[in-house]
Amino acid sequence: MRHLAFAISIIISLSIVQGPVFAAGSFSFHNPSSFVDESKILHVLGEIRNESGTPMKDILIKASFYDKAGKLVDEFEREPALQTINAGESSPFDILYTDQKTVDNIANFTLSATGQATEAKEKQLKILSANSRLDVFGTYFINTLARNNGQENATNSIVVATLYDKDGKVISVGKALAEASPGSSDILPGTEAPFSVTIPEKLQTYKTAKYSLTAESDQYISDAVMLQATGPGLSSSSGGNQTKSGCLIATAAFGSELAPQVQELRSFRDGIALQTLAGSSFMNVFNGWYYSFSPSVADYERGQPWLQSVVKASIYPLLGILDVSTTVYWFLAFDNELAIMGAGVTASALIGLVYFAPAALALGVVIRKKRWNMKKAKFILAITLSASVLAIIVAELAATPEVMMFGTALLVLSAISAVVIAVARMIRS
Repeated sequence: MRHLAFAISIIISLSIVQGPVFAAGSFSFHNPSSFVDESKILHVLGEIRNESGTPMKDILIKASFYDKAGKLVDEFEREPALQTINAGESSPFDILYTDQKTVDNIANFTLSATGQATEAKEKQLKILSANSRLDVFGTYFINTLARNNGQENATNSIVVATLYDKDGKVISVGKALAEASPGSSDILPGTEAPFSVTIPEKLQTYKTAKYSLTAESDQYISDAVMLQATGPGLSSSSGGNQTKSGCLIATAAFGSELAPQVQELRSFRDGIALQTLAGSSFMNVFNGWYYSFSPSVADYERGQPWLQSVVKASIYPLLGILDVSTTVYWFLAFDNELAIMGAGVTASALIGLVYFAPAALALGVVIRKKRWNMKKAKFILAITLSASVLAIIVAELAATPEVMMFGTALLVLSAISAVVIAVARMIRS
């Protein structure tokens, strides 16, 4: 069923919605696709375009599903991702066929839509920056920053992300509320807010070739921004490829995204790591792990002053480590990939020394008491280091991000382990 080629016929229906009558041609559908997910839910995706010449709201898209004999099996309705579609503009949609018992009978579907005239939304929201990454588990992360240039609060602000494959077909849709302040998605006039969109549909995300972002609130909307799935992303107007989102735990500890400590962490990530294949590949792996727990930790942290103090104390050594690593990077800057490798190994070794010292001490005590032979551990470590270096070389030559993610992650873990074992051996002796 996943590989079934759906014959798509699109019907624009006549409708009466609270007064206005919208004739055929009020809406059109573009870039459709469909797939069955792991729960046997059929997704019908695409973009709906407002052809009426009038802004529309309360839009409802209906998908009618048919079997091979042309018999109607069922119908499902859903709103598009955007609340309002201005004249001549589009919104993505994802309609779900939820009857798992009959999904295998579906051979064909048609689409129709109704809507109600409304006032146009002003383009007072602006997407300032964005970065995307696909982790090893198939989850697609998009971090973006939007600004409210209007005179009113942008209440209930969201960002809608649309993923496209190489043929331009819509393959997944995601949304996220603004992280304007704790417990609020309202962006004040003249201020900025980050958004973190997570799209976990691993059957689709690996196909992503490009994506678009649109910000919307109750009052305003933004122009859609189209970006490539790979590369540096969208830079903010202040210069540099910086996405002012992420670093959630540090932001919660220091109370602001603009805190110098948070900016220093972002500066290393966005100004150094993400500018190289090796660095961006490792960040894909790291972010897949980090974002699996950081939002909930940050939410809890904001209400716990003691935890904020602990996090602050733990971050200061990391800032020193990044300073040393940055020096190594610029020393080797004649080759960016070599430079980030040197900086990464330096940072990993120092992190192992500073943050894993208790584990090394405990291991050293155990080894001394048990009189363990460390030759086997050293042999395994040598194998993993060799494998990581080989994977990185292959990935550089073949420009393969997946192999690079494996190699850089293994190198970091090997460097940390090497320091822990070295400290443990010193204690043993």
